[in-house]
Amino acid sequence: MGIRDRFNNLIRRRTPTPAHKEVYNLGIQEMKHPQHVLGPVLYNVADQSVVVRTCITQLKTEIFRRGYMWEKAFVKKCVSCGEEFQSSDVEQCPSCGGIEFVTPDPKQKKYAEKMVEGYVNKSDQLFIDILKELETDLNIADDAYLIFVKEYYLDELGNIKLHKVKELYRGDPLTMFIDVDEDGDRGTSHYTCVTHRDVYTDDPHEQCPECGAGLHPVVYINRVHGKEQYYIEGEVVHISKFSPSRLYGKPPILTLWTHVTTLIAMENYINTSYSKARTPKGILAVQTNNMDSLVRYWRGVKEKLEKDPHYIPIMGIETEAGGRGGVNWVPFMQSLKEMDYSAVKDDLRLRIGAFYGVSPIFQADNTTGGGLNNEGLQVTVTNRTVELAQSVYNKYLFPFMEKQFGITDWKIRLLRSEEEDDTHALRRREVEVNLAGQMKNLGFDVDMDEDGNFIYKKIVEVDKQIQQAKQSGDFKVDPFAGTDVDAAYLGQMQAQSLQQANQPVQTQGRGNQSSSALQLANRNTGSPAGTANENVDRRTETR
Repeated sequence: MGIRDRFNNLIRRRTPTPAHKEVYNLGIQEMKHPQHVLGPVLYNVADQSVVVRTCITQLKTEIFRRGYMWEKAFVKKCVSCGEEFQSSDVEQCPSCGGIEFVTPDPKQKKYAEKMVEGYVNKSDQLFIDILKELETDLNIADDAYLIFVKEYYLDELGNIKLHKVKELYRGDPLTMFIDVDEDGDRGTSHYTCVTHRDVYTDDPHEQCPECGAGLHPVVYINRVHGKEQYYIEGEVVHISKFSPSRLYGKPPILTLWTHVTTLIAMENYINTSYSKARTPKGILAVQTNNMDSLVRYWRGVKEKLEKDPHYIPIMGIETEAGGRGGVNWVPFMQSLKEMDYSAVKDDLRLRIGAFYGVSPIFQADNTTGGGLNNEGLQVTVTNRTVELAQSVYNKYLFPFMEKQFGITDWKIRLLRSEEEDDTHALRRREVEVNLAGQMKNLGFDVDMDEDGNFIYKKIVEVDKQIQQAKQSGDFKVDPFAGTDVDAAYLGQMQAQSLQQANQPVQTQGRGNQSSSALQLANRNTGSPAGTANENVDRRTETR
C-alpha cells in the first residue's frame, strides 16, 4: 500500500452519526405523543379553548403587525474573495488586498419581491397569510412546514441544471413526515425522480424506470388521501420554535393539556348550567306518613319545574310506623363560589398565557394591571416573546427562502412590532450628532453614507506629512511647546541671554526669528493638535 492509499484511508475515517432514540419506524419518522393524543385532537382542543386562541391570535398580530422588508446583506463586497463589508469607507480588502468592490444588485430580488407582494399560490393566498398559518402550527404542534413548488430545467441525463420557484404553500404538520434512516439522518433512505414523483426506491444507483433519469434523495413525505407525495432537498423547510431538534418539536398543547382541558370543562359546565339547567342543585327530602297528599303536591311541583328549571324539587320519604317526620337537604354539588371558580379559572388562564409569553394586558385583562409600571412591564415581556418568535423566521425560514430564490445580496426580515416614536428617534439622532462632533474634535474625518449613518475615518495625511518633514530635515522641534511662551516675547528672551554672555544684541521680532527658534506661525499644520481655533491666544493654544 502506497503513501497515497494510506492517506486516502485516513481521510475517509469519520465519526459515526449518533442514532436517534425517537426513530421507531425505520424509513419514515412519525410523530409519537406520550399521551397517545393524535394530532387532530391537539388542533381540536386548541380551537375550543378561547384562552389558547386569544394567545395565538395576539402573537400573530404582534409578530406580523408591521410586515416585512428587504434589506441589504452588505454595503460593499470584494470582487476577488467575496468578503462582505458593512461600511462604505473600505478602500482595500484586508483579506486579499483587492480594490474592486460591488454593491447589492437590485435586480437579484426583483422576481422574489414581486412574487411575495402578490398571491403566492393558486389558492390566492398572500405571503403574510402563509406566515400566519405557520405561526399557528408552531404554537399548537411546534412543527411548521413551508413548501416550495418549483419548475425544474433538466439536461439530457435528467440532472437538475436550473429551477424556478413558482408557488409557496403551507405544509400540514398532521400529514407531513420526515424520511430518515435508523440513525435519524434524512436524505439517505429513499430516492425519487423529479419528473415521476411516484417512483420510490431505496437504491441510490437505480434509475427512473419511466425516463431513465437519475434519482434524488427523498427528505419529506406528505401522506394524504391514502397517497404519498415525495419531496427532495430544497423543496421543504421545517422549523420549530419551542423545542427545536433533529426531527420534530414538542407540541405546546400537549404540555398544557390538563390546563386547557380543565378550562374547557369549566366553560362547558357553565354552559350546561345556563342552557339546560342540569343537574338540579339538590333534592329536598321530606319524611311523611301521608304519601297521597305528597303525591298531589308533587304534581304541582312538576308543573312549576317545567316553567322554572331552577325550581328546587321536593322528594317524599315514607317513615316507619311511629316515626317522626323531618326535612333533609341533600346537595349534589358545591356552588361555584364555594369551588372558587373565578380564582381557579384566572390561575389557569395566567399559566397558559405565561407559557406563550402573552401578558394579561394583551388578553384584554386589566384587573391585575397594578398600575402603569406593571402594565409597561407586561408589554415588555410580550415584546420579548415577539422578538424571539420573529428570530425563528429571520434566522431559519427566510435564509432558506433566499437560497431557493438565488438571492445573496439581500435579506428579508420581519419588522419589529414596536414602532419607534418620533421623539425617541430625534433623541437618538441628537446623540449621534453629538458623538460625531466629539469624534471630529479628536481628529477623525466625519462623513455620512446614503442611509444617513455617520462614518468615521482616521486622518493619516497630516501624520504622513510630519514624517516626511522629519526625514527631509525641514521639521524643527519647538523647545517652548507646552509653555506660555509666545513669539512676542521671544526677542526679549534672546536679548537678555546675549547680554549676560556679553555678546552683541540682535533683536528678533515676530517676523524675523532665528533658525533655532520654533516657527510658531506655522505650527497649525492640520494635525489633530493643530486644529484649534486660530483666534485663540498662542499661549492658551500651546497649553
